[in-house]
Amino acid sequence: MPASQAAPPRKLKDRRIARPEHPEVALRAMALGDLRQVMRWLAQPHVAARWHPASAALAEIAGQVEAPDVSPFIIVAGGQPVGYLQIYAATGDPFWHGHDLPHETFGLDLFVGEPDALRRGWGSAALAVAAAHLLGMPGVARVQGDPAPDNPASLRCFEKAGFTRRETIATPDGPAIYMTIERS
Repeated sequence: MPASQAAPPRKLKDRRIARPEHPEVALRAMALGDLRQVMRWLAQPHVAARWHPASAALAEIAGQVEAPDVSPFIIVAGGQPVGYLQIYAATGDPFWHGHDLPHETFGLDLFVGEPDALRRGWGSAALAVAAAHLLGMPGVARVQGDPAPDNPASLRCFEKAGFTRRETIATPDGPAIYMTIERS
């Protein structure tokens, strides 16, 4: 692989990700000091319904701060932290080895934790910011998400961010709608 096509790092070194097309939303690298805020979000009923149990979700998120292949971010919208977004290297994830992924593929998961931040378009803006950043990196061919089929808010969020529905898949968390954005 030529140097210009070198594989991107498994863990992003970016401390802040922003895009001019979404000036109201940025992603800030999560630190251990953010865990109290994340725990509060995990206790919100709309988040707890999907990220449960909260104690296990918090432990997993805390581990991602130092994990070699997951980059956790805080979604900042309107100058305030409103949610969580993780970027993971799907190509290296054992679950995704059984799927036909182009090299390199990154995945996104998120939640908007602040109740007053819901239905404002900030989740889809955060997904769009992350996807554009990743697809701007040499070697990245695809960005993917896998929202649950019974989560219409998440499905709309991914679609508004430009993701295309591909198929229903079985994941360790249950059925999911596999959604992607490809490098054009």
